[in-house]
Amino acid sequence: MKVKKEYAILAVVIVALGLYLFFRNTDRTTYTLPDLPAVKTQDLTNIEIGKGDQTVVLTRQDDGWLVAPGDYPADSTLVDRMLDALADLKVTALISETQNYTRYELDENQQIRVTAYQDDKAVRSFRIGKAAETMRHTHITLSDDPNVYHAQGNFRQDFDQSVDSLRDKTVLAFKKEDVREYSIATEGKTVTIKKAPTPPAPEGDDAVTDAAPEKATAVEWKTDDGLTVANDAVQRLLADLSGLKCRTYLTDRAKTDFADPAFLIRINGSAESVLEIFDPADDTATEVPARSSLRQDPFTLSDFDIDPVKDFLTSLEDAEDKPAP
Repeated sequence: MKVKKEYAILAVVIVALGLYLFFRNTDRTTYTLPDLPAVKTQDLTNIEIGKGDQTVVLTRQDDGWLVAPGDYPADSTLVDRMLDALADLKVTALISETQNYTRYELDENQQIRVTAYQDDKAVRSFRIGKAAETMRHTHITLSDDPNVYHAQGNFRQDFDQSVDSLRDKTVLAFKKEDVREYSIATEGKTVTIKKAPTPPAPEGDDAVTDAAPEKATAVEWKTDDGLTVANDAVQRLLADLSGLKCRTYLTDRAKTDFADPAFLIRINGSAESVLEIFDPADDTATEVPARSSLRQDPFTLSDFDIDPVKDFLTSLEDAEDKPAP
């Protein structure tokens, strides 16, 4: 009897414990997660990003965005990441109701405040904390909700930006296929390279067949001295210069603060693009000041950004020194 009684008591304890665990888990998952309204990124007109006492504002203009203070063209790739995060924002779990924000980097000093507008209406507003340990979620709070949630994705770094980091760093923009002529001036000498006229296609038996179409579209580049420049060398240089990006903008300097460029590059296509590169401040500098026709502010280039120009000029000198066959 004693053994049966102990088994009965044990069974009751097990059942009670099971019921406790069942109802406790049920209670923990009965909360309702916020259902965020859909956001159409093509309708957004402004994005405000705040951290500490600093606020950055992105404003849509035509097919691009401007970043303020300063109204500078913004990097489209960085803005697109923000737009994707705004559109895909999804709350996946309730993490805390205690308002212990420091633990999640959601306190006033660490949080990133984001508000997206459609005209004057705020359509998405939330605060971003640190990423979850899995790096697959981000801690957030919503503008009208003090609770801490997990949002799907790791996107804090997409919004942790300054005006300088959001500026479009492209300082030269042209299409290689539009270039007809370009010149490089350095050390008192100017080298001009022009696209030579393509000879007319032969007729009759000498006409180019489909088996060798590359001969019909061959491109020749020549210097003013008549030296033929290899097309692949020209294309490599133009590829390096087209879409050239600076390291940083010199917002505390003016274009007129610089004179006597070490390299002056002019590229003529559908419009003229000009790049001026100046000597570094000293022999140990890893960046050099420069300015271009595309941007209002001077900027810096890494020393390796100008290596393609130096290599191209060296190849021309080697070709000039090479005796004719």
